[in-house]
Amino acid sequence: MSEKKSMIDRVHQSLKEAILYRKIAPGTQLVEKTIAEQLSVSRTPIRHAMIRLEQEGLVTIVPNRGAFVVQPTVEEIRQAFVMRKELESTAARLAINEVTDEDLEVMKELVSREKETYESVDILRYIHVNKSFHMYLAQKTGNTFLQDYMERILDQMNVYLVLYDVFYDADSSMEGSTRFVEHEHIIEALSNRDLDYLLHLIERHMQFSLESMNLDKTTYRSLENVLKD
Repeated sequence: MSEKKSMIDRVHQSLKEAILYRKIAPGTQLVEKTIAEQLSVSRTPIRHAMIRLEQEGLVTIVPNRGAFVVQPTVEEIRQAFVMRKELESTAARLAINEVTDEDLEVMKELVSREKETYESVDILRYIHVNKSFHMYLAQKTGNTFLQDYMERILDQMNVYLVLYDVFYDADSSMEGSTRFVEHEHIIEALSNRDLDYLLHLIERHMQFSLESMNLDKTTYRSLENVLKD
């Protein structure tokens, strides 16, 4: 049993890393025969690995067709940003008078860690810290429904971030700097209890994040070449 689990883990990790590090294009079919040949495994652990990837939002399994790397449309991504803006704005309204000086210090530390992970091109750690920053106000409200919806939208949008963000681009330092400055301005607005400015910053931050996404410029390699690495 442990050997089977280990095999599933290996296939899952190989495919997950290939997707997360943009070695496989969105919409690519993950052909079991090809994966089995490249990783020297049977098809059973591959199928279990596919189910895990689907649960993580990285793969779509289409009955009678197979598994494909998730490929959200531009409209779906836009809709996600609209919903996220509404959720973050609601969190801001509910939490602005509850934020303490200690909370502000925690948020500043999160921005500092964001910079570190961005500069070291560690996208997995960056996503974790970035999520912590954007979840902070929702958690501060104490509203479990808001927290649940925020976490779900952030997890889904982090998949979009992995697939389309400019994180790996050579000229992405300016985009990163702008994000961190916007987060610092959000902390400043919270400190001043300036709700109107805070809501403006949230809307501007969502717009910038959407415009920064690289929806048509990323290049990829074939599945066979990826799994040979």
